[in-house]
Amino acid sequence: MELKMIGIILMLELVVVSWAYQQCNIICDDHVPTPTVGNPIRGKAGPKGQKGASAEACECPPLANLRAEMTRMRTELTNKVSELEEKVRFSWTVKLVPGANEIASRCGLLQNVDTITDDAFTASSVHSSGYYAHYGRLNGERGHGWTVLRDDRNVNQWIQVDLGQDTKITGIVTQGSRINSDRTTSYILLYRTADTDNFLPVVEESGNSVVFAANTVQGSIVGYQLPYPISARWWRINPRTWNSYPTLRFDLYTC
Repeated sequence: MELKMIGIILMLELVVVSWAYQQCNIICDDHVPTPTVGNPIRGKAGPKGQKGASAEACECPPLANLRAEMTRMRTELTNKVSELEEKVRFSWTVKLVPGANEIASRCGLLQNVDTITDDAFTASSVHSSGYYAHYGRLNGERGHGWTVLRDDRNVNQWIQVDLGQDTKITGIVTQGSRINSDRTTSYILLYRTADTDNFLPVVEESGNSVVFAANTVQGSIVGYQLPYPISARWWRINPRTWNSYPTLRFDLYTC
């Protein structure tokens, strides 16, 4: 259904472009040279006895422009088809990832402080100096992980990371505190693209937000494949349930 709608929209765009071209009343085709001084492209002749249209009254784009627009549309459709094929491959299914920590070491983004710097991490609340947002990196040895103030233990809190540009993410992996049993046991994952202002949740095929079951066991590292790859710049984790405190360390998969 989605593919059919994309095709219809692009065909409508093509019809509009073609119509606009036909409305241009200037002779402009492969057999007419580019207008030069002394050899202007003339406007369409008017009815007998009346003045015709001037070339200045309607600027006609070269056929090359129309062909370029058609090529752009074909490329856009091809890209959309590829995206949909990838979604089908992922089958809208959230899957546990065996060997989550090993995969994170190969294709995780956040453990490299040179690639994603500390100031890329922000949070709605920070408990104390041992729980800064940038201590929320998976396997981080600084601090204890990220968590909130005691009075902020509610479902409105979040930690997020700015990847600097839209980046395709295929999965997520989490763990709890480095020093105790505090941990997030479920969460919602949200994202925001570089050209939008609002965060959107990762959803199931039904349209409902995916609630990821996280670290129900102390010391566990739990990874998931997303129901479909998503390209976005900002990624936000919203803890929904936790053990004592919603403490969290995490990484994002790119493979």
